[in-house]
Amino acid sequence: MPRFKRARGNAVRVRLGEDEVELLRRLATEMGMMLDAHVADDPVVQRLFPDAHLSPTEAADFRALTEDDLSAAKRSALGVVTQSLATEGNLDVTLQEAEVDSWLSVLTDLRLSIGARLEVTEELMSADVDPDDRRAPALVTLHWLGWLQELLLRAAG
Repeated sequence: MPRFKRARGNAVRVRLGEDEVELLRRLATEMGMMLDAHVADDPVVQRLFPDAHLSPTEAADFRALTEDDLSAAKRSALGVVTQSLATEGNLDVTLQEAEVDSWLSVLTDLRLSIGARLEVTEELMSADVDPDDRRAPALVTLHWLGWLQELLLRAAG
């Protein structure tokens, strides 16, 4: 069971079980591959790098100015999380404030990615997960990531 506890200063102590570490590691690896591939018409890419303007021309101009920096920031945060997860067995690590920010960013991106793949709606997110639904494992993972994010936010205060 995950535990997040405020540590000295703005640090947060994170403790996760081996299965949780493995799941986060796998999701982070998949996120890295998706960022490397960067297929423009992929719904996940569109969700992580949304258009900032309705006009296609203005959106393209804005994207040209910001996308490289945004992508680099996402990769940097992913690197911090991946490094934190580079352990065998259970995880027991103290994250400094900047690392907490990276974790929050990656958890958000993972949730957005799964949500985009599933085309989630408020109705779907508020409903109980049907174990017979083929999307059940992804939905449970999506809810779990949200729970981790909430625990981390509360601990970070």
